[in-house]
Amino acid sequence: MNAEEPRAVAPPLRRRSLMVGAALLCGLAPMQALRAAERLDPDQEALFIPGTARPTADGRLEVDIHAWVYEPERRWGLNAAFARYLGLNLKKLSPAARLRFNQRTALFHAESEEGKVFELDFDGSAARVATPPSGADGRMNMRIVIDVPRLSPSSEWLKFHAVTGPGELLHRFRGEALIVPAQGLSVISDIDDTIKRTQVRDRREMLLNTFARRFEAAPGMAAYYRALAKAPDTRFHYLSASPIQLYRALADFLRDADFPLGSMHLRESTTWRTLIPGEQDSRTHKLGVIERLLADFPQRRFMLVGDSGESDPEIYGQVARAHPGRIDSIAIRDVTGEDGRAKRYAAAFEGVAPGLWQILSPERPPAPIQLAR
Repeated sequence: MNAEEPRAVAPPLRRRSLMVGAALLCGLAPMQALRAAERLDPDQEALFIPGTARPTADGRLEVDIHAWVYEPERRWGLNAAFARYLGLNLKKLSPAARLRFNQRTALFHAESEEGKVFELDFDGSAARVATPPSGADGRMNMRIVIDVPRLSPSSEWLKFHAVTGPGELLHRFRGEALIVPAQGLSVISDIDDTIKRTQVRDRREMLLNTFARRFEAAPGMAAYYRALAKAPDTRFHYLSASPIQLYRALADFLRDADFPLGSMHLRESTTWRTLIPGEQDSRTHKLGVIERLLADFPQRRFMLVGDSGESDPEIYGQVARAHPGRIDSIAIRDVTGEDGRAKRYAAAFEGVAPGLWQILSPERPPAPIQLAR
């Protein structure tokens, strides 16, 4: 796929070839995709989830784009119906909690839009790239290669926006991708009960903490991550089984709590029925993301951070055994009252060097660790 399309509007044949290439890249039949492709309507929106951008051998950037195209639904009664589905009584919530609930659940009412296309313009670059049509779930995932834009040497983000109208900017939806150097440390971090107090093991508390209460940072974790971020070329990748509809709330939390920003890897969920994942769904999602990051950045070192509330120790132990030498450190925040001598950890980290993993106290700031070299 040629990602060096000039900023001027391309001739019809050229634009068509770009769309066909994008469709093939996403495994779609190109002619079927072209027949279904339409521009966004004025009442439709695109939400970009931050992905990664990596240098290529020929000096360009390979960029992952993840978008969801949807139409907001504002019908009266949807919030009340969603609250009943979750088992929450809105009347018992404070006005501030009800407002928070309405804001965080808004995208769970949205209608995914299929067959929508637009172009992407990259800041500091003349490249304009046509996207493939969105799928039945409104998702649009693509991997493209572009010339390196004009960025400052210290820039960690590649920014872009969607051009959704022919000849002029009818909509401008912005996105970004984390520029990850070939070498350095990548911190893959869980979110719920690792850096944010959620209480996943208690369904009612989990729902209230997710939808109605202010997000509360886990003690000491933001400072811990900021200390890790001081090392050159350190990058963060936030991995969670939370659904993509919570992206904006989670992104605001990271900024407000002063965590280092990073790529986001949330679970696909476009129906109420898949809002709360099963244990296997969460495990499959996390393992898939970790394996892809390891494959995309074969020269980088990795640190895995999670909590004991669900299956993070077992997932991370499996990854460490499958990729010897790639994992520098594993840190597990204790939320179950188990210390490092628990039988669970002996099983989870069987075959993993004892010095490679540690248990973090839930209340005290974590102590600095010595990463492997």
